Amino acid sequence: MKFWLSQLLTQFRFKRRALALLREVVREEPRHAEAWSRIGFLLAGEGRAEEALAAFQRALALDDGDAPSHFNLAFMLQRLGRHAEALPGFARAIEIAPRTDRAWYGLGLSLAALGRLEEAAQKLEEAARLQPKNPYAGYQLAGIWHRLGRIDKLRAEYERVRGFDARVAEVIGLEFGLLKK
Repeated sequence: MKFWLSQLLTQFRFKRRALALLREVVREEPRHAEAWSRIGFLLAGEGRAEEALAAFQRALALDDGDAPSHFNLAFMLQRLGRHAEALPGFARAIEIAPRTDRAWYGLGLSLAALGRLEEAAQKLEEAARLQPKNPYAGYQLAGIWHRLGRIDKLRAEYERVRGFDARVAEVIGLEFGLLKK
């Protein structure tokens, strides 16, 4: 009951009260993986990164098959600039739930940050395939094509994004030299 009440409190933005309830849940039931994952999510929202990482790790120690916990752990590591450490979490989230476009996107961003541009492009293309009207994947993909000197691919991505988000397409065009400033 406390767990579900914490979910309701979170929806109504009573996040501190929800966090307190979730802490009660894990005191009473330390093996409640979903509660640990929710604690991590709430701590991450408060900018308490190391505590959030520990909560996600605890959740995964209890349930390695939880794609959202793998994603959230990887996302936190990515936000901390720990891209190499983030890769396995994104990959595991994809292994569990292959249609999770955010995990493909995150994996692509971390690979790009590590200079693994060809691999990053493949992951971002999959993110764009899974969510075709995601302008952020298109923007990141355009940036990689620009860095790789693949003007043909850059133009194609610009045109693809232009078909559903003219504002982001204009940013792509201006930033990567397809349009004059």
